[in-house]
Amino acid sequence: MMYQISKSFCFFAILVLVVAVQLIEVEGECTKIVGRCPVAECAIYCSRYAKGVHVREWSCDFFDLCTCNFDKPPPGSHQPACNIGIGLCSHECDESCCNAKCVGKYKDTGVGKCFADFGKVYCICSYRR
Repeated sequence: MMYQISKSFCFFAILVLVVAVQLIEVEGECTKIVGRCPVAECAIYCSRYAKGVHVREWSCDFFDLCTCNFDKPPPGSHQPACNIGIGLCSHECDESCCNAKCVGKYKDTGVGKCFADFGKVYCICSYRR
């Protein structure tokens, strides 16, 4: 009898572990800057931006730009389909500095470039997942 309880307990413990692992959320696979936050409701815009991908989170934290975090790169996007803002470009941090920051974050696929838009010069890191 003791042996059967122990087998049942092991089965139950394994089942719980399998369910728990499937419920653990991992970091998003692809971040994409899709526009300015005041223009559209960021959460709605992220959910409509790409069909077939799950929006893990969104934010307007990077200089009021709507940034979506998807579970995978959006379909139909040119590669690299993912990008993230990593600061502003300036005299102290030009394009080579921006690129170095990006390569430091995404060693194999990162490319940092300075883009002027919305009255600021952003350091945008493009990468592949």
